[in-house]
Amino acid sequence: MARIVDAQERQEALTRLETLREQHRDLDSRIAGLTGRPYLTAEDQVELAGLKKLKLKRKDEIFDLAGLLGIDV
Repeated sequence: MARIVDAQERQEALTRLETLREQHRDLDSRIAGLTGRPYLTAEDQVELAGLKKLKLKRKDEIFDLAGLLGIDV
């Protein structure tokens, strides 16, 4: 995996990394809101499953981008 060394590309990647982290936190909050309910409708369950998949995708993207930047997550 080639690291990002160009200054402009690095800054853009850092900005993208922060955006991904914010999205991951937002998804976590939405998931917590749903799981905190005493009862989930079928629609809620489908939404929860989708949010969890999207959160995992964001996590993978964060790890991949951090690897390219050469930083720990």
